[in-house]
Amino acid sequence: MDKSYDIVIHGAGISGLALALSLVRREVAYKPSVLLLDKNMPEFRPEFDIQPRSVNDFDNRVFALNHAGKKLLESIAVWPGDDSVRVFSYDQMYVWDAGGHGQIHFDAAETGLPLLGYIIEGRVLHGWLTKAASAEPMIEMTGNIELESYEEADTGLRLHLSSGDNPGTRLLVGADGTQSPVRRLADIDTICWSYHQQAVVTTVETEIDHADTAWQRFLPEGPLAFLPMQKPWCSIVWSVSERRAQDLCDMPEEQFAECLMTDFEGRLGQIKTVGARAGFPLKFAHASRYTANRVALVADAAHTVHPLAGQGLNLGLLDVSALSRQITEAIAKRQDIGSRRVLRAYERSRKGDNWLMQGSFDAIKHLFSNQQSALAYLRNAGLNIVDGLAPVKNVFMRKAMKGRIC
Repeated sequence: MDKSYDIVIHGAGISGLALALSLVRREVAYKPSVLLLDKNMPEFRPEFDIQPRSVNDFDNRVFALNHAGKKLLESIAVWPGDDSVRVFSYDQMYVWDAGGHGQIHFDAAETGLPLLGYIIEGRVLHGWLTKAASAEPMIEMTGNIELESYEEADTGLRLHLSSGDNPGTRLLVGADGTQSPVRRLADIDTICWSYHQQAVVTTVETEIDHADTAWQRFLPEGPLAFLPMQKPWCSIVWSVSERRAQDLCDMPEEQFAECLMTDFEGRLGQIKTVGARAGFPLKFAHASRYTANRVALVADAAHTVHPLAGQGLNLGLLDVSALSRQITEAIAKRQDIGSRRVLRAYERSRKGDNWLMQGSFDAIKHLFSNQQSALAYLRNAGLNIVDGLAPVKNVFMRKAMKGRIC
């Protein structure tokens, strides 16, 4: 495998697979050769397309997908259709504050659109992308291999892999997560801090129909979200302290259901069944640069956000779309796809927006965690005022559906 590729993508997660497909499925005269590397290369499993029948048929980690994200998936022929048995749409959202009476209600009908967004299981989306990438002749997928180092060559990079192979490439992309080896090897610093929280995730069956609505209550520790899946099930994302997260994952199902219903004020009645539970650490991270010499970072390798607004996947897919567009334009103009000019154009198109989004989410997280009476009064009043101003709400909804809220 010492041959050369136009692009090597390290990381075959959702962003890496989406980037590879976006590069080879565009309508262009020249399709680049792509090597996808991952130490845990996934395989497509047919149960991803089977109707779920119990709480244990769902992946306990899900993503909220906005219209911009859906558009990218459609452009690479991965979207299975809105009526797929594993696509769960929502047309309303309720958000309220546990520290007062402030609340806000978003309704897609107010924007003239049929939906606000979609909830997609992580392993299902991953499976669709893997199946599509496996069928592409210009994409080579190699698992059980890690990138150990790389060095600059005359017209590209020479990679050194754990297998002993040394492929060449004109561009190396890090789509390899929050602990990105590519970012480390490129000597790119990050601004990073822990929220000292975990997101406890699971799937539950509720007594009351979720009504195709996303529900979120802001508690002192963090937000609690009920995200609509196939009725009568909801996906739970519950941000709590690290200690409480462990307790919630370990306690008996009946006790967990009681705690969950209490913190959610019983909005959807009794919690009838609970699926497998897991906790994921929450942190803020942003790379000081998205690019180095013939290196680019996308998605979690470049930035990590708090899940309170459900925008992590959407920001990553916007990175994918922007980088793919810059590479495709460079190919059309017969430019070097790994040149500083091409990569800097990508970085300029995404870094500022991502930083602004991260800052907004971080500010919201701290605003709702602060229990000072004056601040609690102001934020509750603010929620109620915005809820009564339809034009303002429409601006928020439309920008969120496009991947931006500011």
